[in-house]
Amino acid sequence: MTNIYELKNRLLVPNWRDFKRTIKLGELGLLNEEILTTVDNSLIINDWHNNKTIGVAADLINNSFISNDLYSNELQEAITYIESNSKDASIPLLSLIEKIKIELNPKLEDSNKILEKNIASVEEFSAFLDDKIFNRIINKTKKLTINQSSNSINWIELARLYTIKNQLDKANKCVTVALQLSPNNRFVLRSAVRFFIHTSQEEKAIYYLKKSNAIKEDPWLISAHIATSRLIDRYSPFIKIGEKIIISKKYSDFDLTELSSSLGTIELEHGSFKKSKPLLDLSLKNPNDNSLAQFEWLTKKDNRLLFNSESFNSVKNPFEAFAYENFQKGNFQESFYNCINWYLDFPYSKRPLVFGSYIAALLEQYDASIIMCLAGLRLNSNEVGFINNIIYALCLQNKLEEVPKYLSLLNKNNIHGIDDEERITIQATLGLYHIRIKEFDKGKMFYKKAIENSNILKNEYYHNLALINFTRELYLMRDSEFNNYKVLFNNINSIDKDIMLLKSNVNKIISSDFLLI
Repeated sequence: MTNIYELKNRLLVPNWRDFKRTIKLGELGLLNEEILTTVDNSLIINDWHNNKTIGVAADLINNSFISNDLYSNELQEAITYIESNSKDASIPLLSLIEKIKIELNPKLEDSNKILEKNIASVEEFSAFLDDKIFNRIINKTKKLTINQSSNSINWIELARLYTIKNQLDKANKCVTVALQLSPNNRFVLRSAVRFFIHTSQEEKAIYYLKKSNAIKEDPWLISAHIATSRLIDRYSPFIKIGEKIIISKKYSDFDLTELSSSLGTIELEHGSFKKSKPLLDLSLKNPNDNSLAQFEWLTKKDNRLLFNSESFNSVKNPFEAFAYENFQKGNFQESFYNCINWYLDFPYSKRPLVFGSYIAALLEQYDASIIMCLAGLRLNSNEVGFINNIIYALCLQNKLEEVPKYLSLLNKNNIHGIDDEERITIQATLGLYHIRIKEFDKGKMFYKKAIENSNILKNEYYHNLALINFTRELYLMRDSEFNNYKVLFNNINSIDKDIMLLKSNVNKIISSDFLLI
């Protein structure tokens, strides 16, 4: 049976996107720039005519925004100039340009999807995985980084590309250089934190955050420190500072969304719903995708919290939250495409791929399930969850000749170190494979072991998954034990809509087959 990979403990770990999209999403902010009340633009416009540089363009853009003079030809020229030289421009300036463009064209950001590439089908997704295209992007970024070696943003961009390719040593070197160049830059720091967490170097993440002069006044960095500390069961001394920042009311709701979500999660885990609720409410006043997904996850832990995706249609890139919410509602096709967008948003993350491959198999779209897993094996060729899900999909297509190479990968890995739920999944999948190659007794033994282990764990969900899959196989091989398991199968009545869909699919096999007899 397929692996679903659910987080037992979700934290507000910083998301890591490319620089341009991070600006568009507003997570780099305007950094509390002072606003002047009256501005005369004539002198700066004259300077621009005589001296077109980044500095003069920045002055013109700032002055135009402050004076609300947004329609001059000179402003448009300055914006175009900065965008053509974006790697040399400051984060606040690029953020300001995005703000001006939205004011000039409010419909510009109506879509809640900001991706490097928009994909509308599984076929397009498969083409997206072309190594040749990706290698060209890496080479182009590498040349740019060498030519502008003092630009920390370039180093982080290159590190992200190497991480997607699972070339982690190269990525680590790039991240280190970026931190040396810009130890107080929010984009660099949050990107580095995500990389260090991705590579199990949480201590490094904490070191660089604590070393930064910016952290005491930056809620985005404080939230990152809290999340990283909790990953290694350590108390963050910045919790108290974070609480004071929220009380100060000096920051926008958006700038506080991850911090308030982090603090609200801690209070909820400590059993104080009364303290957590206002913090979580604050996190939802103007959430980003991370705080939204955190709240959706919390609603599964505490039924006093209610999540409705229709209330958050304006949130950019809400794919994780919407994937899980649609899954809970039984909107599996919608959930699947949210998984694709989620992965496109974070192409170094395995979670959307494992989850998406499970949903595709549930929808009997086995080729799509395999494509998702093959994308995952590019990230980690030893990931047991992807290997398991490929074997499951191949078996259900009766492509049994393709299974042994993935079984050998499974055998090379130390599956003794996996968690109990994943072990149940693998046992059931091995049961399926051995039954399909007509090693019936061995296959039945694996399935029974999976069901037994799920009972030991008192895990009804995994018990139902194993039982439904086993009942199907018993029926197809006309086994004498089918009637006994069919009684247990008929008694399954779950609130989990995926369980009931899987049961319905098996019932169709049994019913249609009976009609042919």
